[in-house]
Amino acid sequence: MLREREFKDYDGENNANIRTGFTAGKTAYLINAKKDELMNYCSECGEKVVSITPPNDNRERFVCNVCNMVHYQNPNNVAGAILTWQGKVLLCKRAIEPRYGKWTLPAGFMENKETVHQAAARESIEEANAKPGHLNLFGVFSVPYISQVHIMFSGPLLDDNISPGIESLEVGLFTEAEIPWDELSFPVVGHSLKLFYKYGLVPGRVHQASISRTPDNEVQICSETLEIANTD
Repeated sequence: MLREREFKDYDGENNANIRTGFTAGKTAYLINAKKDELMNYCSECGEKVVSITPPNDNRERFVCNVCNMVHYQNPNNVAGAILTWQGKVLLCKRAIEPRYGKWTLPAGFMENKETVHQAAARESIEEANAKPGHLNLFGVFSVPYISQVHIMFSGPLLDDNISPGIESLEVGLFTEAEIPWDELSFPVVGHSLKLFYKYGLVPGRVHQASISRTPDNEVQICSETLEIANTD
């Protein structure tokens, strides 16, 4: 029997939202908090799990003592894109939590069996009904305090025919002066845009950064720009 599964996610701004999915067996609750990830029930058999270090491992995992399933919790991959039309950048105003009503680049969690390129293009279509052209890797940004890795691409729009998708309240094309800097959704969005306007789009230039928060909730960013040699 398929039953509803409830997830509670905490984003970097201490806001919580509920996502629903389905699982076999008993209802499972997975709480991803800022510091701890708690899991109560096994997704295989529905029995309670315990947090122990399994044999031949070096850290605690959630383990089911009934079916012996070891539950590995790994970072989520987010793919997105900086899409441009005649010098303007595509932004979307979020219609979902977290950060409802804030502006963001089209981006979202990868789905199974798709490439990062496909994920970035799909998110652009879903959020803005946009038609992205060829996408180049722009940057890889680690956000360890929420266990995410953001892979950002950049490229042109094939036309300016955009409109809000189901996850967007509004969409628009913005010059640098028009960017609503104080109304951006997440630190990774603002950092990506700052790098874009500082360095532009140069073939073979890729950015990487680690975005963290202090105990006082201040954002800290350690960033570098890499020049990748052209091997053609």
